Parts: sequence; C-alpha cells; structure tokens
Amino acid sequence: MKSLLPVKSSLPTRSRLIFILLIIAAFLIPSPYVILSPGNPQNVLGSAITISGTKVYPTTGELSVTSVLVTDPDSYITGFDVLYAWIDKNRVVLPRVQVYPEGESAAESIKIGADEMSGSQINATAAALDYLGYENKAKLMIVEVNKKSNAIDNLKAGDQIISVDDKNFTTSAQIMDYLDQKKPGQFISIKVIRNGSEEVSRKIKLSARDDGSAYIGINIQSQFDFPFDVKIKLAETGGPSGGLIFALGIIDKLTSQDLVRYRNIAGTGTITTDGRVGPIGGIAEKIIGAKNAGVELFLTPVENCSEIDDKEKVASNTDKKVMKIVPVATLNEAISVLKLPAGAKYPSCLDTFQ
Repeated sequence: MKSLLPVKSSLPTRSRLIFILLIIAAFLIPSPYVILSPGNPQNVLGSAITISGTKVYPTTGELSVTSVLVTDPDSYITGFDVLYAWIDKNRVVLPRVQVYPEGESAAESIKIGADEMSGSQINATAAALDYLGYENKAKLMIVEVNKKSNAIDNLKAGDQIISVDDKNFTTSAQIMDYLDQKKPGQFISIKVIRNGSEEVSRKIKLSARDDGSAYIGINIQSQFDFPFDVKIKLAETGGPSGGLIFALGIIDKLTSQDLVRYRNIAGTGTITTDGRVGPIGGIAEKIIGAKNAGVELFLTPVENCSEIDDKEKVASNTDKKVMKIVPVATLNEAISVLKLPAGAKYPSCLDTFQ
C-alpha cells in the first residue's frame, strides 16, 4: 500500500536554505546583458523638420523614423529581467559587450549617439539638396580623434582634411572606401589645415579593427554652407539610422509633389552625403515597432535583407494586408519607390535571397 504522506526532502534544512538563496541571488544580481525592444515610430513631417529661408510645401500622411529601445550600459539588469525578456517575443537579450564597448559609460554612450545623430542630419540635408540640384560645398572636418589610435599624437579635433595620400576627397565615405584598400600597419600621408590657416602634413600608421580592417582613428564630419536653414529635432533619439527618412522628409517639404500621399510610411537606414543608404542595427525590432504602429510601407537598407525573418511571407510583398518591406540602396531608389502608383508591384528583399 502506497503512503500518502509527503516525501521528506533528502537535503538538510541548511542546504535547502543555501540552495534557495543561490537561486534568489541568481535572479537579483546584475547580469552582463542588455535588453532591446521596439521603439515607437516618430513622424518627421510635423514639427520635427523645420525649414526657413525658402518656400516649403504642405505634406500629407506620416513619414516616420524607427528606433530601438536599449538599456544603457549602467542599467541594473537582473537575471529576472533577462528571463522575462527572453520570454517576450518582442524583446532581445544580447551580451553587453556586443552593444557597448568595454568600459563605456551611459554618458559616453549618449554623447556618441548624439554626435551620430547630428552627423546623420547634416548628411541627410546634403543628400536631399544634392538630389534637388543644389550645389553643396563641403569641408571635411575632424571632430574627434580616437585616443587608442596612432592618430592621437598627429591630428586634432578641428583640423580640416585637405588630402589623403595626395588624393582629394569630397566626402568622408570616399575616404572610408579608399581605406578599405589598405591594411593595418601601412602608412598614409594626410594633409590638414589647422587653426584655419596652418597647413600640416602627417604620416600615420593605420590601426586595426577587431575584424582586421584598417582605420585612421578619426571621426570626420562634413561642414556645409547650405543656402537656407534646415533643422531636425527628435526627442530621445540618437544614432545615425534616421538619415534616409530625414532626407526624404526634407525633399517632401521642398517639392510640390506629395511623396507620401496620405500613407503611413516608415523606414530606417544611414545615408551619405552622396545619397548612399547604409545598414543599421536592430532591424527586427524596428520592423516590429512599425507593424505595431500600423505602417503600410517600410523602407529598409538592402544590406539588412539577410537579417529579416520569415522571408517568404514578409519580404514577398504579395499580401495586401501585410506591411510591405522594400529594400533600397540609394536615396534615388527610395524616392522612386514612394512615387510608385497605387497597386504597383514593389521591389522585394526576396530577390536578394535568391
């Protein structure tokens, strides 16, 4: 006959107490992770973009930048927080070092994000005005020098770049493309103007990134003398990924043709001054945020197509009820997509998977 009495634990009372405390500690002590979740799209066609000194045309619908909410590097993330985020399909857990460099504080992260946002706004304005036929004359300015690079003793913030290896460049992207042909350890000659008038030449040994590519160790920003004033302001948003949408918003406000046509459109992507659209991080979270906001058309950098899940269903753009995800590589391509008539077939990420 089986006993119905409770079975006594084989662990002594003291051992059970220690075991319980260890479990509690595992859930309460800080963990080396950050949590990513979808942000709410922000419409740039309202007061986010203000233009003065030239004629501005009315706009319709919504054209929104998308974002990812990320816990900052100083956040107290417990094991319980991590477990809860793992259960939630709309959130992602990543090792902190995969998002933030070792030792980076929340204040440093905010500054970096703000600098990247400022740079993306300048690039977006330049790309938009270039598309509209305005002549943009730019100065390539060094805004920051990496303390761990070989450039720290040779270059200074505020230096204006004149040439690299006696070659003239008009954009920072062109300099980056040139460096892609170089290897760490090689020397380059860089000529700058310092303090507005002093010409300085330096030979710099290229440093190595973690992926083995070469870099100088400077943050370059283009400075333009635009023909009128363009200001972009978004609350609590940092980073460079709004560049494409900023450029489209500026063009929509400066032309009589309504690009958005009462639709709910969103997207993401960095942009260079010559209109090239670059990849971004957190594409899955941005897509989720856009879907939750009822977005009809989502513009994504073509280089992010490989990261999109459920490729056949999401990327084919055949279901009228599903948000269309359209890849673009340039500002011109994005404008062509927005100009497509109702019922037209949209380009698809599906082509990049084949």
